[in-house]
Amino acid sequence: MTKQEIMERLSALLPKLSFVLTLATGLRLLWALLIPVVPLSDSHAYDIFALNIWQHGTYGWSPETPESYWAVGTSALYASLYMLFGHSYWPIVFINILLSVGIIYFSYRLCEVFLPYSRAPILTAYLLTFWPTGILYVTVLASELPYMFLSMAGFYYFVTAPATISRFTLTAGLLFAAAYYVRPLITVAILMFAISCVLYSTQRFSQVCGRTLCALAVIVIMVAPWAYRNYQLYHDFVPNSSNGGSVFWMGNSPDTDGGYANIPKNVKDQAGNTYEQSKILKQQALEYIAAEPVAFVKRSFYKLYRFHSYETIGVSWNREGIEKTLGQRALLPLKALTQFYWLILVACGFVGMLLMWRNFTLWKLACHPFTLSWASSAGIHAIIVSQDRYHLPTVPFVAAFAAITLVWLFDFYQARLQRQRMRAVDNISPGSR
Repeated sequence: MTKQEIMERLSALLPKLSFVLTLATGLRLLWALLIPVVPLSDSHAYDIFALNIWQHGTYGWSPETPESYWAVGTSALYASLYMLFGHSYWPIVFINILLSVGIIYFSYRLCEVFLPYSRAPILTAYLLTFWPTGILYVTVLASELPYMFLSMAGFYYFVTAPATISRFTLTAGLLFAAAYYVRPLITVAILMFAISCVLYSTQRFSQVCGRTLCALAVIVIMVAPWAYRNYQLYHDFVPNSSNGGSVFWMGNSPDTDGGYANIPKNVKDQAGNTYEQSKILKQQALEYIAAEPVAFVKRSFYKLYRFHSYETIGVSWNREGIEKTLGQRALLPLKALTQFYWLILVACGFVGMLLMWRNFTLWKLACHPFTLSWASSAGIHAIIVSQDRYHLPTVPFVAAFAAITLVWLFDFYQARLQRQRMRAVDNISPGSR
């Protein structure tokens, strides 16, 4: 098969979204059939929380002690599945596959709206289809897949909603409310997309403002019952989780490495609950930043680097399941695969941004919703705490910019083949014809 025939076959295959979604489903189903679910670390916590909701109606580590240290959304989702199917992980795996494929679908649709390159949406879908962590995560109990699906779907309905309040706007609000129950940072992401709709898409400010206020109103209404529950628990306004100050302290304490850290025992003894712990630790972090502002700036840049530098969490949280099926020797190659794919993806993502800058203005690139979403997520974690799983919600945006690089490479290679064919024709003498 010649190079030209290969390129023609690739070109014929690229536009088929149905093929990509089928392939993505097959890869994730194959992994789910191969690797059993063994909850570790945060996955174990979600399992315990979901069991307590299902069996005792209490959200917390124990049935006797209700709390809200983590956002309740992921545990509530799993608890609802336990209510329907019992304590089985297969329903969660099935939902994870649907969520993962849904992320690919809505990423494709958003790329159609915001990327001025005809082949970039389908290439983004391919990059997410083969994203190793996206495959490995279907056997993990975690917040990333629900949050990514709800946010990407919410963004799509938000930006495609008509000027007047419609079912698209209400759908976006409901999706955002569900995402808020999983991760409260969705509110920042909503504002980023709203700003971009005005500055990048040149939509009327009044229309975007009305749409944003409507979506935020839906969030307030849907979150009010949980905020009231937390008010009864803490006697203060805690709309979702009570770990904000604790997470802030983890990334801003004298002994921090920028990542997760255990709560000091003296703070646990001093505080009566997780909310009081969070208030104490937040104050300690603020005092440390005020005393060492230069160290705070340096540490923020380090956490920004840490945010982008590695991605092996999908293997780590599947460790025991992988060892049961593939053996311990499979862990290192899988970690190398997930790390290599992420580094190539993020490198191509940065190159894609430069290519987009070359064709558009710096202002246009800076106001792009994918740029704002990626930058805001990285910036927030540069301030609070940073490790590899925190960048996962940015992967669709990174993949979109990486797809621009692939479009450029694809066009460059096609142009090169065309030049070679033209030179070959020019080298044929009239007599030989």
